[in-house]
Amino acid sequence: MWGDGMLKAYIASVEMLKIDRHYDKSYVDMALEVIDAVLNGVGLTPSELDYIIVSTAFNSLLTHQVGSSYILAQYLGVKNVNVASVEAGEASGAAALDYAASLVKSGKASKVLVVGFEKMSEYPSWIVNREYSKILNYMVEGIKGVTPPDYAAIIMKEYMSKYNVTREDVFKWSVKMHENASKNPYAQLPFKISKDSYVKSLVMSDPITMHDSFPVGDGAAAALIVGDGFTNNAPKELVELVDVESSVNLPLYLREDLTVFEATAKSLSKLTSKHRVSVTKDMALNVYDTYNIYGLITLESLGVAERGKAHEVIDEMPYLNVGGGLKARGHPVGATPLYQLGELYKLMTEGFAGMKYDGEYGIIHSMSGPDNTSWLVLLRRCVR
Repeated sequence: MWGDGMLKAYIASVEMLKIDRHYDKSYVDMALEVIDAVLNGVGLTPSELDYIIVSTAFNSLLTHQVGSSYILAQYLGVKNVNVASVEAGEASGAAALDYAASLVKSGKASKVLVVGFEKMSEYPSWIVNREYSKILNYMVEGIKGVTPPDYAAIIMKEYMSKYNVTREDVFKWSVKMHENASKNPYAQLPFKISKDSYVKSLVMSDPITMHDSFPVGDGAAAALIVGDGFTNNAPKELVELVDVESSVNLPLYLREDLTVFEATAKSLSKLTSKHRVSVTKDMALNVYDTYNIYGLITLESLGVAERGKAHEVIDEMPYLNVGGGLKARGHPVGATPLYQLGELYKLMTEGFAGMKYDGEYGIIHSMSGPDNTSWLVLLRRCVR
């Protein structure tokens, strides 16, 4: 038994599919591929699982399927496993991890499989973007044609004006993310970009361009969350899923300050009040950057940088979004937090993207829309 006798949750294995436009694979094909890899890696069969938790945001909209959890269980041929689907917008995967950790810590389960996926290449981009816009309040924002890139543009303009930050300063984020993604075998855009390439990039909502935004792609990732009893034959290094905290923000049009993510800051406050941990420049950190301005504001809201100064510190953060973030790794929405988990899990154990993190704590940040809801997942590297 590890620790002080209290029930804990650990990550036994994580598997990811390279993000791409997988025209030849259905969401079932993608999900089963990573499920098989995870279970084979630890010598389990589907029937030995206690729970299967599925994370997907748009499956009912883009593939016309509800109840994805029991559909996958049927494909796996299991009858006695508990199943559930979790949907919390872009943060669905983080909510699923919270559910899994709670089940294990409560003692209700000892082996929980979390699988996240999104099939986003079934339709033309305009249809996908229309459905993606439903992360906002359809009755208030969506019906009036307000889209996520519009909000990112408003926030970016306000940020640059308030802090006297240039377009080039903000674009440093995209350059760093592509540099990191060039070393990530799962990345959708594994190539570097020049610091001035935004000049030629297609404008989405001025000043947001294609080079400031995430790409649309398909992906799936799975993680096995287990209790203490499953760790007897675990490797020397193990990663504990310590805690998950979240908060909700007001809609953007009711906020006093557009340049701070209050839900992210409040989630961090909840986390630090329970655990003696703070976010530092040398910590393994994986944050949501659907738009590069969101990555910068997130760092400031987490206390890593002063307001308006995040662009000055990102090159001092060796373990920041080592897989390239949503910007370059890609953002298959329901699976994205599991990709974040997989990157940090590998970074903290076997190494990832040519790097190895020997620190104790790592943090995953997930949010839906411009901080409408934000989640933080705290990981701890355990060495026996």
